Amino acid sequence: MPTVKAIAEETTPEDPHPRRGPGSRSRRRGRAGRATGRGRCRKRDALALIGACAICLLSIGAITGIPVLSYSLMIGAWGLDAAAAIALLAVVAGWRALVRRREPGARRRLVTAGMLCLALVITGWMGAAQIRFAHARGVDLSVLGLTGIGQWGRGPDAAPVVLTDDASRQTLRAGIWYPRGKAPGDGGGGAPIVVLLHGGGWRTGDRDNPMTRIQADWLADQGYLAIALEYPLSLRDTPTWELAQSRLACSLAWVGAHAGEHGGDPGRLAVVGDSSGGHLALETAYRQALGGLDPSGPDAPADADGEALPACQGSAPTIRAVAITYPITDPAVFHDNPDPVMSGPVAGRARLYVGGGPAQYPERYASIDPTRKAAAAGAAAPPVLIVHGEDDHVVPVSGTRGLDAVMEAAGARHETIVVPYADHVFDLNGGSVASQIWRAKTLALLRGAGMGA
Repeated sequence: MPTVKAIAEETTPEDPHPRRGPGSRSRRRGRAGRATGRGRCRKRDALALIGACAICLLSIGAITGIPVLSYSLMIGAWGLDAAAAIALLAVVAGWRALVRRREPGARRRLVTAGMLCLALVITGWMGAAQIRFAHARGVDLSVLGLTGIGQWGRGPDAAPVVLTDDASRQTLRAGIWYPRGKAPGDGGGGAPIVVLLHGGGWRTGDRDNPMTRIQADWLADQGYLAIALEYPLSLRDTPTWELAQSRLACSLAWVGAHAGEHGGDPGRLAVVGDSSGGHLALETAYRQALGGLDPSGPDAPADADGEALPACQGSAPTIRAVAITYPITDPAVFHDNPDPVMSGPVAGRARLYVGGGPAQYPERYASIDPTRKAAAAGAAAPPVLIVHGEDDHVVPVSGTRGLDAVMEAAGARHETIVVPYADHVFDLNGGSVASQIWRAKTLALLRGAGMGA
């Protein structure tokens, strides 16, 4: 006969929500927390793998020239800073793979570490190749400079207005960097002057462009009076292929008239420039050598009475040397850039500057082609230094090589250096290998031209 307890157990329905002890809830929370943590770790590992793959692909693209991927060279940062960053990431990834080798995702972490190590090897190989290239040309490199630390440059000490140009509706200024430790009026004779012309495809930029500021500040450190000149930028309704040259002639005359006020010696003047600024530096020097640089000529800006503006009422100082980086040496070649990404933007800037393409205006492109003038000027032109990146996507290095051949045949004084694994704007890091090569060679050029500071 069943007991009362047994009957009660049989007739009492099972509690669908049995009461559990206080430890069960904390165990559930612990399991949920561990699951969430594992999910976050998987996401972090996946993101790390994606990042490592991207860095590795960029490195491979840089060394092999794969279209699009090789644009990583353009940042000008394949130096110690990039190598150190990749090395740190590789160490962290390797440590995580080792410590957590028994946990899920270990293979993914190993692949991440391997990708970063491969990127480090490639980056180191390119850097070593550039360093060997520099040493072979007698250039001693600054290790601190290679990191990019302290290479951004300061702004100009003064920015006076040079002229107001009604034709382009632009006010043109000069950025002036005084020789370090020497202010105007300190005595001791005027400092040699280096005029800087900024890049930007004739469309953008000013006296305080990053590359211009970096090199102007460095030149001031070397004892030079650095003066960055602006020129009329092309507008959608105003091509400035004629205006830029005549206004630069006026600006040089202004430098000659006012250099003494800023502690400079206009009798010792050189011109440097990058990209489109390099093009204008060549054009200006060759025009002067051929007798065609007249600040007050028929193309000069005039006032309401038809008189040349005050800035244009003088003569331009003689240019004693030209030192340029990745210059546009042939505007037609620049327009016809075959690069799959840059061809459109580059051609657009050339058309804005000239008013159309080479097929439409061949005579205009011929008139602003410094390579043609180099052949005519020959040994009468000042000495020219060109440093160009071998992998330049924006300004094809073929133009520089063509100019080099013309200068050689014409008996011109020149030095052309094509740096491996270097792209456009390699001097965005003023301490990059290519930039340090330009600096060392520029100082030698200036001293050889009687412009030692």
